[in-house]
Amino acid sequence: MVKLVLLHRADSIYEDEPDAVYDFPKAYLKAVQEGVGDFVGYYERVKAGPRGYFAVARISRVIPKAGVADRYLAMIEPGSYLPFVHEVLRRAGR
Repeated sequence: MVKLVLLHRADSIYEDEPDAVYDFPKAYLKAVQEGVGDFVGYYERVKAGPRGYFAVARISRVIPKAGVADRYLAMIEPGSYLPFVHEVLRRAGR
């Protein structure tokens, strides 16, 4: 069951690689730590592109981001990233 949704955009300024690592700030640390071992959903916001929900993956662990204060990396379990065959649109009928 998905307990967490990660926002992602293809042109992210962070070191995000949806199938490997997700870069996030300290404000979300507790929520992401609670998601370790669970599947998360990936969502692309309206301003970032047209996709909506586009994949799921399992978080294997969370580590501090080296050399950057108050940023962390959610490590994605190898082989768990599953892109959707059909993306889930934000609104029906579009």
